[in-house]
Amino acid sequence: MAIAAVAETARLASPRVAAALTRVAWGAFRPAEAHRPSGAATLALGYALVWWLFPPTVAEAAIVVTALADPAAALVGSRFGRGAAKSVPGSLACVGVAAVALAVLRFPPAALVVAAVGAAAAERTPWRGTDNLAVPLVVGALLHWLQ
Repeated sequence: MAIAAVAETARLASPRVAAALTRVAWGAFRPAEAHRPSGAATLALGYALVWWLFPPTVAEAAIVVTALADPAAALVGSRFGRGAAKSVPGSLACVGVAAVALAVLRFPPAALVVAAVGAAAAERTPWRGTDNLAVPLVVGALLHWLQ
């Protein structure tokens, strides 16, 4: 996390560093991230926060759900969401993938359903990039509370 924070700070402070990091990352940064924290940085922060705040089994589950369900929502939403930034098909994909991941991790049905719906609700945050923080924190908090 410390390395990511230093790299992100340097990228935002220096156009030269930003250009070098963009070359090294093979263009992984979106144009909209030129003057704001990248999705990768906020995702790393979300993962670190759940790891620091919750027991390992809860943190692990929150990270797995975020790693699988959030991209599923983006893929399905971009394909079937009719151009909406956040769509019902994307949210349904998020719920489904989160539920399957939590079932594989052997969470009880009630916790699984509540956390999967919570993941989809958090994924729908309207502010660009905040879902990378919201999904792991919401899933972690719900699983911790429901155990």
